Amino acid sequence: MPEQFNLYLIINVIAIAGPFLLSFDKKVAFYKKWPKLLVALSFLWAIYIPWDIFFAFSLEWGFNSDYLVGFEFLHLPLEEWMFFIIIPYCYLFIYECVKSYFPKTKEKTILPYYFFIGVALSQVYYGGIYSYINLLVVLLAFMLVRSKLNMAFWWSYLLTLLPFLIFNGILTGSITEDPIVWYNSAAFSDVRIGTIPSEDFIYLLGMMLLCFKGWTWKED
Repeated sequence: MPEQFNLYLIINVIAIAGPFLLSFDKKVAFYKKWPKLLVALSFLWAIYIPWDIFFAFSLEWGFNSDYLVGFEFLHLPLEEWMFFIIIPYCYLFIYECVKSYFPKTKEKTILPYYFFIGVALSQVYYGGIYSYINLLVVLLAFMLVRSKLNMAFWWSYLLTLLPFLIFNGILTGSITEDPIVWYNSAAFSDVRIGTIPSEDFIYLLGMMLLCFKGWTWKED
């Protein structure tokens, strides 16, 4: 059994531990909002689970079995399925914290979106099929939520980037001999922030936009 066995699982557990325990904070009381999670997750899963399966099946990216539990379904390891619950949970927890502790961030704005679209367009210029689909999905997600976007969303996205840089950095090889998640450079721009493909920052934005859509589904 290799030394690094289950590293992806360990990363998932560490990522969820803090937000889950803090979900019982009296001011935020995120645990009371758990029933809304399924709606938020359904918007995300409808797009990104088929996306992940397609790119894993076509070998545009994949997973190093040395770092995994070993259970796989539809070309995705158990840890990747966990990822689609844990990351949205962490983001939505951060979003509710920002709203609770900084009420003025509820003011609506879409201005930061244009910066990220500029980044996505530059990836398309240098990239491949993954870069193109990444841009199309984030444009679609924006069209679904543009009337509801607020500063709390953008601050939450930026705060989510902090653990993202650490955990995704580990997944892409910052501390291991071989990356846990590998990429076919022909499908990407191959521009990286450390070991992280720049497309992953737009991928994260698309995920958060779809989560936000589901989370605010019944709000005016």
